Amino acid sequence: MDSKEKLSIVLPVHNEAGSLEELLSKLQEVLGGLGNPYEIIFVDDGSTDGSFEVLRKLHTSHPSLKVIRFKENCGETAALDAGFKKARGQVIVAMDSDLQSDPKDIPKLLEELKDHDVAWGVRAERKDKLVRRMVSWGGNLLRSKLMGDSPTDAGSPLRAMRKAVVEKIKLFKGLHRFYPTLCRIEGFRVAEVPIAHYPRKSGQSKYNIRNRLFKFLIDLLAVKWMQSRRLDYEVLEELDERTS
Repeated sequence: MDSKEKLSIVLPVHNEAGSLEELLSKLQEVLGGLGNPYEIIFVDDGSTDGSFEVLRKLHTSHPSLKVIRFKENCGETAALDAGFKKARGQVIVAMDSDLQSDPKDIPKLLEELKDHDVAWGVRAERKDKLVRRMVSWGGNLLRSKLMGDSPTDAGSPLRAMRKAVVEKIKLFKGLHRFYPTLCRIEGFRVAEVPIAHYPRKSGQSKYNIRNRLFKFLIDLLAVKWMQSRRLDYEVLEELDERTS
């Protein structure tokens, strides 16, 4: 990416008080080394563990930091959407706030944006529990069979996109899990990039099979419908109004 392009880092937060200060420090170290102008946007999704108080303190010592606070918990998709709308950078990086991803992987993603519109992180060695990895594998298999699209790690917590992508892709609740597919439906070029993954240091996982499986199946059918109804045409020629 061009050294003059501004970066926007969007970070949904839900009960991540124990990781926020360390995360910000690591982000600033990496971003400072890139030489690009940047902004960091935290979106507190109705946290109840004091996360917003930590963010308020960080904002006091880092005035350029942007913080959005939801009245109540609305989910990761809503937090991403709010952050994307606030972002002013030409390139947007979305990342979870639990320190399971390493900001040091961001430069690798940005390098791929030279030839792609989206650089999607793929957790090469996932540190999640076995049941979660198995469910993720099954979801990817079903996605591949039904839609013909098989992203290696659709639920990746780290990805980079050009501004045009987030302006084009309309998000609905839960559909952040289908973002690579939605990007391909719109004709964007998606690259997959191996990234590191670490065990959770603090907070609790929001993952729950019981509250995800049915929603996943409904969302899968919705995205399949969008894929089948996509307008696909090529203009051969245009004759505009003549002016005298």
